[in-house]
Amino acid sequence: MAEKDAIDQLAAATESAVTATCAADPTQALVIAASPVNRIVLSRIAQRAYLRVQAMDPEEARRILSSASPRSRPGLVIVDIDAQVQPSDTLFLHLEQHRNASPRRLPLVITIIPSRLGAVPQAEHVDAHVVRPVTPEALQPVIQRLLTALQT
Repeated sequence: MAEKDAIDQLAAATESAVTATCAADPTQALVIAASPVNRIVLSRIAQRAYLRVQAMDPEEARRILSSASPRSRPGLVIVDIDAQVQPSDTLFLHLEQHRNASPRRLPLVITIIPSRLGAVPQAEHVDAHVVRPVTPEALQPVIQRLLTALQT
């Protein structure tokens, strides 16, 4: 009997530790773009949706997302698809792993795609696509829709 209680306590502690490392904060956003100008524009639009934003280049994002750090994970990721970041990139593999480990299937992922792409890249771990040129009128409603759906 005492052994069963000890096992249950250990299982609960392990589960909470896993959940804590997978916890994503829906009030935080991560903007990933190779261009500093695009990072600024996308960050400002996300801030208008009342999100705390961290912006970085794709290399830094790959390094941070591949680490097993217990720090808070963003609930929303906006990825600018360009010559340096493609839908088949390892960056999306890391995002998918975080999403699969999260009980709420976070982070939500929005991709910014060039208008010259004939077909929208399909991926089950991408929640929405926004076509360039990105304006607040185009991106902010998408962010709001995804965050509202998350709350229900």
